[in-house]
Amino acid sequence: MDWIDEKIEKIRDKIRNLPIRKALPAYLCIFALAGFLLTVITVGICGKWQDILYEKSSEIQVVYTANGERVFGYTQDFLSLSTSRKAAVMILTAVQNWCPYVYAVVSMFITAVLFYRRRLKKPFDILEEGMRNIKEKNLEFKMEYNSRDEMGRLCEAFEEMRGHLVENQKEMWRLVEEQKKLNAAFAHDLRTPLTVIRGYSDFLVKYIPQRNISQEKLKDTLRLLSAQAERLEKFSQTMKDARSVDDIPFHPEKTDCAYLDKKIRGMANALNEAKEIHLSYSVRGCENTMLADENIILEVLDNLLSNAIRYARQEVEIETECDGTMFYLYVADDGPGFSDAALQNAGKAYFSEGENREHFGIGLHIASALCKKHGGEISFANRIGQEGAIVSASFRLSSENLTHV
Repeated sequence: MDWIDEKIEKIRDKIRNLPIRKALPAYLCIFALAGFLLTVITVGICGKWQDILYEKSSEIQVVYTANGERVFGYTQDFLSLSTSRKAAVMILTAVQNWCPYVYAVVSMFITAVLFYRRRLKKPFDILEEGMRNIKEKNLEFKMEYNSRDEMGRLCEAFEEMRGHLVENQKEMWRLVEEQKKLNAAFAHDLRTPLTVIRGYSDFLVKYIPQRNISQEKLKDTLRLLSAQAERLEKFSQTMKDARSVDDIPFHPEKTDCAYLDKKIRGMANALNEAKEIHLSYSVRGCENTMLADENIILEVLDNLLSNAIRYARQEVEIETECDGTMFYLYVADDGPGFSDAALQNAGKAYFSEGENREHFGIGLHIASALCKKHGGEISFANRIGQEGAIVSASFRLSSENLTHV
């Protein structure tokens, strides 16, 4: 009997997957046929009962055919019927006359009810529930309707729309998250340049009244102060145009290593004026011009210094190195160093532990993203033989454009 059940199930699936434009006429034909058959049956039954009523009230009479044969029959005279039989015959006649119309109306009503319940109610309920969820901003649902008719395709279209809404919501949250990172980057990266500017200002306020500064030193300090102000202006414009940290532009240009070293040394001196932490700077092998994005290198340095100064006890060391194809930047401090979890996750956005979670969570992530944009990477380690952390950042250079000074 399994094959019978299988055949029945296939027929049901075929009917269920019929297009509505074909299913509705099929329903109408089926119930119209049912109404016609019921009409025929009803008319026949009423006729039989009428014959019975006439038969019981008629007299037997002899009738001769054209061939001269004699047959017996009954006279069917309505007037000869009793009152009750007349009423019965009238009712049966009325049933015969009106049953086609009654069955037609009943068939259409049953067709409409069954068609709605079997082909429309479930998908309508699914669509209504889906729209209610969307109105309530709940997209964690699925719109499934097991049919390949127009309503099934409509449910599939709504499900596809729901999927697009989910993707758009994820994209919106991603953009919001990127904007948060960008705002945090803007706020975070302003601190070091402003501290440098304050250090230069304190230096000038301290030594100019005493006339203990040479004209050359004054000019260099003012140039470095102007360079930091220009950096802030460029950085502000970049943050205005960028929508995420990844949108920060990468523009490598021929950069004089000596001038870059002078900027870094000036930053260290200015921070020494403004902080209780002592910063030292050393350079190895940087005697050429290099094709690099100076702004990205200085932004990474700002972030590394911001975190190093925050955790250092007394001293922060800066060291740069260039081997012709890569530019390396090392920042070490004498603080508590990285924990095991920090060594694994320090470059991830918003990773934090301890009290300085906001600064630790975004600064190193920004530095890591900028290093990758420059073709390098960032790594974290603890110093060997002494307390403290060391962060190394690398930046890929274009050797074909390097020229000796």
